[in-house]
Formats: sequence, C-alpha cells, structure tokens
Amino acid sequence: MKEYLQKIIHYTAGNLFQKILLLIILPIFTHFLIPEEYAVYANLMIFISFASLIYFLGIQQALFSYFYHKKTAEYHYTLISSTVITIICVGSLLSLIIIILRDQISQLILRTTVDSDILIWVGVILFFDVIFGLVLSILNMLEKSKQYVIVGNSKHVLFFIVIIIMAILSKITVRNVFLLMTITSGIAVIFALMAISSLMKKYRREIEKPALYSFHLMKRLLSFGLIMIPGTLAMMILKVSDRYMLTYLSAGALHDVGIYALGYRIGMIITFLNSIVSLVYFPYAMKNSDNEASKRSYRKVFKYYVFAGGMLGVLVLLFTPELFKIFIDPAYSSAIPIVVFGVVSNYFYGIFNIVNLSFYVKKRAKNIAFAVGAGAFMNIILNLLLIPRFGIYGAGIASVIAFGFILFMNFIIAERIYPVGYSFWLAIIMSVILAIISLLHMLVEYHVYQTFIKLGITVLLCLSFLVFNIRSGLIAKFFQRLRSS
Repeated sequence: MKEYLQKIIHYTAGNLFQKILLLIILPIFTHFLIPEEYAVYANLMIFISFASLIYFLGIQQALFSYFYHKKTAEYHYTLISSTVITIICVGSLLSLIIIILRDQISQLILRTTVDSDILIWVGVILFFDVIFGLVLSILNMLEKSKQYVIVGNSKHVLFFIVIIIMAILSKITVRNVFLLMTITSGIAVIFALMAISSLMKKYRREIEKPALYSFHLMKRLLSFGLIMIPGTLAMMILKVSDRYMLTYLSAGALHDVGIYALGYRIGMIITFLNSIVSLVYFPYAMKNSDNEASKRSYRKVFKYYVFAGGMLGVLVLLFTPELFKIFIDPAYSSAIPIVVFGVVSNYFYGIFNIVNLSFYVKKRAKNIAFAVGAGAFMNIILNLLLIPRFGIYGAGIASVIAFGFILFMNFIIAERIYPVGYSFWLAIIMSVILAIISLLHMLVEYHVYQTFIKLGITVLLCLSFLVFNIRSGLIAKFFQRLRSS
C-alpha cells in the first residue's frame, strides 16, 4: 500500500508540474503568436503525434502485454536492448525520409511550403522523442516512478526555461519554438539513455551471457505491436482529425484551427488524471491480471476514475472563464465554449482505456484497433457533415460523439470476452452535469462576482465530501491499511 501511495504521489506531482508549466507557456504562445501562427504550431505538433506512431512500431503497446511474460533479468535485458536498437534504426530512416520530403509534407498539412524548413527540425525532434518515449515506457513498466518523473520532466523543464528566456528577448516565433524543442529533446534523450544504461548494468551483473538482440523476441513484439499501429493511428485520427479538417472545410481556415486547438487543449487538462491511472494502475493491473481479485480491482478503479474524472472536468469547466481571463490573450476568448468538447472527449477516452484492460489481459489487440478504427471513420464523416454548417462547434460535437461511440462499443465487446461488471450510470450523470455547466457559460455573461460564488460552492462541496468520509470511517480505514502495510 505504501509503495503504491508513493507512486501515486510521484506521478501526481510530476503530471501536475507539467500541467502548471503548460498553463504558464500558453499565455506566452498566445501573446507572441496570432491564431494563424498558433495553428501552424498545432498542426505540426499533430503531425509529430501521427508520425511517432510509425516510429514506435506499436512497441509501446506490445511492451504493455509482454513485459512480464517472463520475470527474469535475462529476459528484461534482451527485451530492452532489442527494442532500443530497433527503434534507433527505424527512427533514423524515417527522419531522413521526412527531411527529404519536407516540401510535400508541408503542403499536405499546412497547405503551403513557406514553413517547410521547420520539417527539418521536426524530423530530428521525432527521432529524439521516440527514444525518449521508449525509455519512459520501460521505466513505467518497471514501476520506477521516481526515475520516470525525473527523466520525464527534464525535457519540459528545459523547454520551459529556454521559452522564458526567448520571451524576455521577444524572440518567440514558430521557427524558434521548434528549434528550441530540438535542442531540449536532444539533451533530454541524453538523460534518458543515462537512466536506462544504469539499469542495464544492473541486469548485466546478474547474467552470465547477456543476449543483446533477439529477432525471435522482436518478432513476437512486432506481431502484437504492428496490429496496434492501425488502431493507434485511428485513435490519433479520432483525436486530431478535426483540426486538419477545419483547415480545409472551415470558412475561417487557420484562424479557426488556432481557436479550436487552444480551447481543446485547455479541456485536455483532464488528461492529468488519465495519465495517473495509466502510469500507476495499468502496470500493476497487468502484473496481477492472473489474480482472482483482479476484476474487483478493475471495477474499483473504474468507479474512482468516473467520479474523480467527472469532478475534475466540472472544476475545469466551472473556472474556464477565469482561466482565460488570467492566462490567455483576449484574441482567443472565442475558444471558451470549445473547452467542453476537450473535457468530455478526454473523459470518455479515460473510461475507454480502463475498459480496454480486458483486451490487454486476453491479448486481443484487434478488438481495440477495430473499435478505434470505426470511431475514427465516424469522426471523419461527422466532421465532413458538421464543420461546413457549424464550424468549430461541429468539430467538437463530432469528437464527443465518436469517443462516446468507441467507449460504448468496446464496453459491449469486453463484457462478452472478459466480463467485469462495470456500471455506467455515474458516468452518464457526470456527462450531463458537464454539458449543463458548459451551456450556462454560453447563456450567462461572465461577471467577477460569479468567481466568488463558484469558489464558495467548491469549498462547500469539498468540506461536505471530507466530512462524509470522516463520518463513514473511510479515511480511518485508509490510514489503518497504510500503517499495516
């Protein structure tokens, strides 16, 4: 119990720190970059997300299922070294292709070749980031939460420092942002490789003849991972196709993309909790999936996430006007109604991930890939229908419907192949509350006194929740379990 409480503290502190840095950087971006320029940044970041899926070859998902296939130092040593070597070789080739085809790629994602030179930096960033991401995945699967947070935050801290310096010098441009990302990603990779190197040395001391590379093992990993690429690619399409389609279908083009991207990004604050659940619980869930009590554990985490994720979404939406007043340039104020789409979509996505534990236990990657592919197709069709008529609101509605669809679809299938017994009533109630709060923002003009009312309600609800837990003995039971563990 103490061990996992420490992991929760580590991951929570690390993710909270990242979100705070994001909130500080966003005002800088919105001050120096007009919506059209922010759209260029957003679209290139989306391209990086898409391309990284190919770079990873689905190995991250394969590690999740196969890392504890054998629990020996020899197996882990060969597994880690094989994946790192594979990723470095594939990443070098793919980055070279991006640099060579930078004009064509720029025309495709930005509808212009004016900024095609930035793709050179993008290719290098992708190479660094895929190695960095693989190291973080390994540290997470080994449940080394402290190292994960230190290594993971090194890149964000470095980037934050250089952005602040460039902002003071008034040198923030789209090109400079990606140049700085290249530098900080390169330095962060050095930290990551140092962490994994010390880990490999420990393994080597326990093994007589360590195997540096195993084609047989990589074949097994890729047989699972490559199936996940279409599914993960479909998930990325599901998450970001709205921004690309706004570029082509919306009357406001890049201006609308910039507004929508920022509003959706604010709504993604809720992914803070998604990350905590994935980082802390999922490795534990897979390590103990053969335990008889695993299904009861899944139900508990599902219930806790549905409640806590819903409450976090309520807080984000409740104080969205204040967030924009304090942090965001007035030129982006029309993004306030968009925040709800980011909140609800990512709330559904967090629940979807927990439901998918059933497929990981049964090693049914194709079920995840099929559901996400169907959702991505639905999202594209809905965007084609809704964006020309409703603009950025149409894109948001399409996103929420598509995420709701894949959640419902996989819930039905998962309960057939590995019944857990999830209850969705609380999730439905929380979703309705989120919609009502967002609707109130659209109907009621903001005034300062509303902030004090919302703060009072929030404090009252928190105190009521605390009193309830004290009287019911839940807090006492928690500390008793902590002391006895």
